[in-house]
Amino acid sequence: MSLVVGFAGKKRAILAGDKRRIAFFGRAERLEEELYGGEIRSSEDLERRAVEFGSKIAITDGREKVWKRGGVQVGEVTELSADRQRRRRVYLVPGGYLLVEVDGQKAEISKRGASTLIILGNRFTRDFAFKRLGSGMPPDEASLRSLFEEVGRLTASVSPDYTILISDSVHPDPEAVLLRALKEDCEEGGWELSGPA
Repeated sequence: MSLVVGFAGKKRAILAGDKRRIAFFGRAERLEEELYGGEIRSSEDLERRAVEFGSKIAITDGREKVWKRGGVQVGEVTELSADRQRRRRVYLVPGGYLLVEVDGQKAEISKRGASTLIILGNRFTRDFAFKRLGSGMPPDEASLRSLFEEVGRLTASVSPDYTILISDSVHPDPEAVLLRALKEDCEEGGWELSGPA
């Protein structure tokens, strides 16, 4: 889990995510606690601490966490283990958003609305992003670039590369567009959508 930041406004939606994927093999609770608490700043430090803890890890920087499904921006952070798959997804268009929890084969909308700032990630990256973006003007491309470059220097949980998506295509019924994208993902992923859709 690293960092995905999205904003849905009346006339614009913007979504950004880093590309780091860290796989932990075996017991790595102490290592994860240090990493997600912001104590490990570089990939080299992360690899060194893994050896010290006797943990095995694999770091890759090519996983896209934000993409477009038709006219909808989608972002995702994941927590995968041998016995559990948990995803948090955000669906954004100008004028609307859905926040979706996917646990195993079950998907549920946890929040929805017309306008909001959404920050998904680990404790350190969420807190850092909120301090930078949580009060004041809605984020724009420059503020997100600055955020991702700065947080990438502060924690090994975020890659130096990131993707930013921007849309100003306003839909007459934003929620219908969002729900259609979610239902398509549910069909493709084999997820059962529960709760009010």
